[in-house]
Amino acid sequence: MEDGIHREQEMSRLMADDYAGKIMSATYGKAMSIQQISRACEIPIAVAYRRVGKMEKVGLEKCVREEEAYRGKKVRYYMCAVDALHLSFIKGRFTVQVLPIPNVAAPASEKVQAEI
Repeated sequence: MEDGIHREQEMSRLMADDYAGKIMSATYGKAMSIQQISRACEIPIAVAYRRVGKMEKVGLEKCVREEEAYRGKKVRYYMCAVDALHLSFIKGRFTVQVLPIPNVAAPASEKVQAEI
C-alpha cells in the first residue's frame, strides 16, 4: 500500500509541475525522443531526462518504441499514457483519478482511483 501512496504523491507533484505539463501536452498522441521533447518544450536536456524518467515510473509517460541510432546507441520514444488526470480534495482527503489511454498504457492498466 505504501508504494501506491508514494506513487500517487509523486503523481500529484508532477501534475503541478510546469515541465511535466509541457511534456504531457507535447507527447499526447505523438511519440517523441527526449531530444525532441527538450527542443519542443524548451526544457534543458538533463531536466527532460529526469522528468520523463519520473513520469514513466508513475505511469504518466510510456516508452512506445526504441530505435538503434549511431554506433548501437538506442533512442527511446515516449508518449503520454493518460487521457485524463483528476486531483480532488473531498472530505479531508486528496484523491488522484487516472484514466489511461488504452492503446498506450500497459495492458494491465485500468481506470485507477487512489487516495493520498
